[in-house]
Formats: sequence, structure tokens, C-alpha cells
Amino acid sequence: MKSSSRKKLLGGIADAFSDRNFRIHSVGAIASWISFFVQIVAVSWMTWEITQSTTWLAIIALLDILPNILLLPLGGALADRFDRYKILLILNPLMLIQALILALLGWSGSLTIWSLAILVLVHGLLLSFYVPAMHGVLPRFIAKTHLASAIAVNSAYTQFAVFAGPAIAGWIISSYSIAVAFIINVVGYLILFVSLLFLRTPPDYTKPETSSLTIRQDITEGFSYLRGHRGIFLLLVMTLWAEVIGSGIYHMAPAYSAEFLNMGVEGVSLVLASFGIGATISALWLARGGAHVVTPNNILWSFLAFGLSIGFLFLFSDVYLIVVVCVLVGIAGEIQHTGTMSLIQLVVDENKRGRVMGNLFLLQQIAAGIGTYFIGAIASSHGLAIPMLVMVFCCLLAWIFIFTRREALASALGSALDPNSGTTAD
Repeated sequence: MKSSSRKKLLGGIADAFSDRNFRIHSVGAIASWISFFVQIVAVSWMTWEITQSTTWLAIIALLDILPNILLLPLGGALADRFDRYKILLILNPLMLIQALILALLGWSGSLTIWSLAILVLVHGLLLSFYVPAMHGVLPRFIAKTHLASAIAVNSAYTQFAVFAGPAIAGWIISSYSIAVAFIINVVGYLILFVSLLFLRTPPDYTKPETSSLTIRQDITEGFSYLRGHRGIFLLLVMTLWAEVIGSGIYHMAPAYSAEFLNMGVEGVSLVLASFGIGATISALWLARGGAHVVTPNNILWSFLAFGLSIGFLFLFSDVYLIVVVCVLVGIAGEIQHTGTMSLIQLVVDENKRGRVMGNLFLLQQIAAGIGTYFIGAIASSHGLAIPMLVMVFCCLLAWIFIFTRREALASALGSALDPNSGTTAD
């Protein structure tokens, strides 16, 4: 009776954590995501501390993105040809080594803007092959009937990390040093690697058929599928514009803190942590509701709220009001982002999952890179508000484009919207 009541109360959350593999995966994922966001703040703040330049903030962000633009299609094709789990077991130690070098240079005081730039570039290179494989972990180890809930819960603690990571980073940097923040990331990778070793392939797992095409043909087919699936294409348009403005405010957080809040790293942590609080709230709501709340309509209106909320951040300077708006940004942005990822994961063909998710991440990185560089370059001479408000206006135009095609979007996604189908979980 108690078990039944608990499951009814928790909904999709209980459904996801009933799976052994998901519980183990969660340990490593939570640790690595928290440490990942600690490092993002540390890298961003180190860049600002060394250069005091919004242009360098944009360049460092772009260096993490550039390898993705060149190599993610290849990473996606390899993820569909080989065992994605084994790819992660190879790449995770390499990413651990990169994090360790960054920590050692930071600890010894030898870290310069150029060595930081090289290590960020290496991180982007490894990420190009890691991301497509990573998106195959949950579908490989979690039953398809639990997958929608698992994706939403996974996003919930990812967004908890968005809140906890910057908060921890601000405390560590102000109380200890940036080097300690880099060390935290090393520990996160270690925990993730150990958790990966304990995952077990379920007996009903069916390995996707290996492609008979060439690598080049595989890459071309992946892009064609992404463009030709009307539902995924319309979701893609929405998520790319969300990435432009979301990544712009995220990477420009040090400049925003200085220009609008008159604060240092504490302001960065405050803004990013507020985003994370809102995102965690909505991710838990999505996780509990499962497929019933992951609908194109909810995603569409959240996209509008996300853009408007970011615009409001540049119209006020009161710290308390900004915190409230940042929470709203996190709520709306998470519903849009997780809802989009969940629907795409549910409708994509398994033998194209690596390429579709890799190409999706690639396009997100391109959008983020263009948006961040545009905003950073203009902000260096005209302030941060003007380029951000221009991007928000473009975001509203994108919303109108999708809104006029909302019926086609719902129709194209088909059975993924049916909570009683075999592809979703209540």
C-alpha cells in the first residue's frame, strides 16, 4: 500500500529509479554534472580574471565549440556504428586526464590564457565524440517503457547541478582558489567512470543493425533525417534560438555581474544558481508528469516565456528582482529544453540516434558560438544590453514562425505524444 502510494505521489520519478542501471548511472551523472558546472564557472572566471575582456570570454567559449563543429558529425556516425557504452569507457579516462592537467596547472600557478585556451580546445575535441555516445546510454540500459521518465529525471539532477555547481564554485573560488574548483572536476570524472563500470546490459537489449553505408554516407543520412523529419525540424528551430540567447547570457555572466549587479564572482554564482533553481523545479515537474506534460504546446509557450524573461534581465538592475526573473528563466528554459530532448529521443530511429543527437548538439554549439561571439564582440564597445535585446527580438520572431505551424508539429510527432503507447512512461 505504501509502495503504491509512493509511486502515485512520485509518478515518473519512482518509475525511473525502480531501474537498477538508472540508479547507478545517477550516482556518476550527478557527481560529474556538478563538477562540470563548477569547472565552467572556474574557466569563465579565470578568463575574466586574467583578461577582463568580454571578447576573451567569447573566444574561450568558441574554442570549446569549434571542434564540435568540425567533428560532431563523425562522432555521431561512429556512435551509430560501434557500441556507445564502450566509446564512453575509452573517452572518459581521456577527459579525466584533460581535467587533471588543468587542475595541476591551476594549482602550480602556471595557467595562462593560452594554456587555458588549449585545454578548452582539447575538451571540445573529446566532447565531439563523447556527446553522441552519451545520448545512447539511457536508451541502451533503460527499458523503453521507462525511458521518458528516465530522461526527465536525468535532466532534473542535471539542472540541480546547474544550481549547485555555480553555487559551489563561487564558494570554493572565494574561500579557497580556482585550482580547487578544477580539482573538483577531476573527482567528478572519477566517480562517473566507476559508475559506468557497474552498469549491466539488460537481457532484452537488442543491438541496432550496423550501417552498410560509408562514413560519409552515414553523416549525410544523419543530416537528411534531421531535416526531413518535420516534427524534429520544427523542434530544432526552436531549440537553436533558445541556445543563442541562453548561451549568450550564460557565457557573459561575469560581464553581466559586473555591469548590472556591480558584483564579482558572487554575482556570477547568484545568476547561474538562480537559473538552476528554476530549472530544477520544472525538471522535477516534468519528471513526475512524464509523457503527459511533455507536449509541443507546453514546449512552445515555455520557449516564449524563456525569451521574454531573458529580455527583462536587461531592463532592471534590482538584485532581488533579477534573482526572481532568473528563476523564471530557469523554469521556462528547462521545460523547453528537456521537453524538446525528450520528444526527439522518443521519436528518433534507434540506428540513427547517435547521428541525430550528435548533429543536434553540433547545431546547438554552432548557434551558441555565433550568438556568444556576436554578443561578446558588440558588448565590448556598446554594452551587453543592446546585443542581448536584439537576440531576444529574433527569438520572438522564431516563436511566431513555430506557432503558426504548431498543428503540423503535433501531427509529425505522432505516437510520442501518446502516453499509452509503448514508447513513453506514465
